[in-house]
This record gives sequence, structure tokens and C-alpha cells, in this order.
Amino acid sequence: MNPTVLMPSVLKPGGHLRVVSPASPLLTHVPDRRDRAERASRQLGLRLSYGRHAEAVSPDGATAGTAQQRAADLMEAFEDPDVDAIFCSDAGEGSDDLVPHLDPDRIRSNPKPFIGYSDNVYLNQYLLSRAGLVSYYGYTFLHHLGEVGGAFPETLDNFRAAVMSGDDLWCRPVPTRTDDWYSWVDPAVRTRTRRRRVPGGYDWLRPGRAEGQLVGAALPLVPDLVRRFDLSLDGAVLFWDVNLYNEVPIRRLLSDVAECADLTRLAGMLVGAHQRLSAAHWAAQVAQELHAVAPGCTYPVMVNTDLSHLCPAWLVPYGARVVLGERDGLLFRRGPNGGV
Repeated sequence: MNPTVLMPSVLKPGGHLRVVSPASPLLTHVPDRRDRAERASRQLGLRLSYGRHAEAVSPDGATAGTAQQRAADLMEAFEDPDVDAIFCSDAGEGSDDLVPHLDPDRIRSNPKPFIGYSDNVYLNQYLLSRAGLVSYYGYTFLHHLGEVGGAFPETLDNFRAAVMSGDDLWCRPVPTRTDDWYSWVDPAVRTRTRRRRVPGGYDWLRPGRAEGQLVGAALPLVPDLVRRFDLSLDGAVLFWDVNLYNEVPIRRLLSDVAECADLTRLAGMLVGAHQRLSAAHWAAQVAQELHAVAPGCTYPVMVNTDLSHLCPAWLVPYGARVVLGERDGLLFRRGPNGGV
């Protein structure tokens, strides 16, 4: 990893969390979910504010205002000395539109935790590649803190362990997950509590031990990240999953990655649990497709992890150097000064 990569400071109780909407305009459409997320923020002991355009809606209804407005909110959050961390309200398409309007030098001069998920990964990777800043991947404000019935206990615990602690971070498997997936804006289901009926726990396709820089995304996005940011995966611990709506064959998606990056040169791989398939079925499919696309690889591969679109999920330091192994699972050692 580049030795100039910075780890953001620890978010302390009483800290100021700024919510921005780099993509979806959903914040304005689900006030009940927003209220629950606000209550969860208070449970974490945090103060809360919103970007000036966080509740904006573009003329086509697709994003929270223009790319310039959304980028301005993000830059203001980084440069506001009273803001201690930045949280994306939701993901969805549009985060990549902000990239041309951001200033990496100004961001690097004001490093602080940034938390995003799914398509927000364009901003996680931008912060790493352009500003040299580690960020956090795995949650959004509405999705994970706004859960009906309250945020899952593991969600709050993982948030505290990842963002609000200077201790080493162990990503441990949750006991159960939910695969319920429905529209938050549908009045018929928007107040339905999601059932946790999927067994937790990860599986090793290839055991072993690896260390490397943790990067990744939903699998269809990985090739674009590699090309757009000239991202080398050599020596990296690559994570990926596929969401509920993916209809492209996994082999085709992995082949697309292999066309722009040498998958044999990874240090290790993490594959998120599948939203539709059983753990055994998904592990077998991943093993088959990896053998076809990247035969002869010997690095560790962990599948059915909580770094996925299922919930509860892990919140991980994007761009930090992590350890992947049978004894530790996924471990991030912060070091004596909270560095990477």
C-alpha cells in the first residue's frame, strides 16, 4: 500500500455526523426511515446534520440534485471544521457523477471518516486513489440505521468498532441475516420488520493467510473502478458480491474483471453472501467460476461473508491493509497511532 495513505481520526461520542446524498434522493421520500436512522444516531451518541442539498430532487427524480450540488455538499462536509464524519444517506446510481467536481487536495487537508455503500464505492475509491484517504464501506444512513424496528444490534456494534474505536477491528460473522428485500416507498410493506432467517457464518474455499489492501465493490462495478482509477489489484484483498437484481452470469462478470486485472496476483479474496442462494450452493458456484476464470490461484478465498447486500453487514476500512486468515477471519490492525 502507498505509505502516504491516511487513516481518518476516530469518531468520538458527541461527534458531529453530516449526512449527504451523493446519489439517491430517497431521504426526502421516507421520513419514517429517516426518523429511525436519527434515533439510531442518537443511540451512538452522535450529533447530526444534513447537507444543504441532501433532500433535493433532480428534475428527473433520479438523484438528490445536480452533480455540482451533491459534490458541493460533500466538499463542504470535509471542509467544515465542526463536522467530524460524513455519512451517505443512500446509494443508487449517481455517486460517480461527483468525481469531476471534487478537490482531492482540499479533502486530504481535512481528513475525516467517510461512510458509504454499494454504488457510493466510487467515492470510497476516489478518496483512496486521489486523496490518499482510507474511508469506510458497508453502510448507508437510511438502509442500515433506518431499519424497521430499529437498527440491528450488530449494525450499531460494527459502527462503533469500525468508526468510533482505536482498537483493532475484527469482522466476526453474524449469527443470522435477513434476505427480505422490499421497496421502502411502498406503503404496504414500508413498516414491515425484516425477518432474520438466513444462517450466518462464512466458508473457506481456500484457507490460508493473506495481507493486503482491502478494495472492492459489487462485482459489476469492479472493472469500471479498475479502469477509471487505474487501480492495480496486485497484492490486494479484493471483496465483491452481487445484489438481488443482478442477472448477468457470474462467470461473465468475473471474466470482465480478469480482462482488466490479473486475478492470479491478488493476495486474497472475500465474497459476500448471496441474497437468493443458500450458502452451500453459492460457495460451490463461486468455486466453479473462479476455477474457470482464474485457474491455478492459491490465495485464500472466503465466501458467504457479511460484506454483502444482506443485513446485518460488516463496516470495513476501505483501502486499509487487512489480514485475512483462518485464525483471525478479517482483521484490521490499527497500530499504536491508529494508522494503517
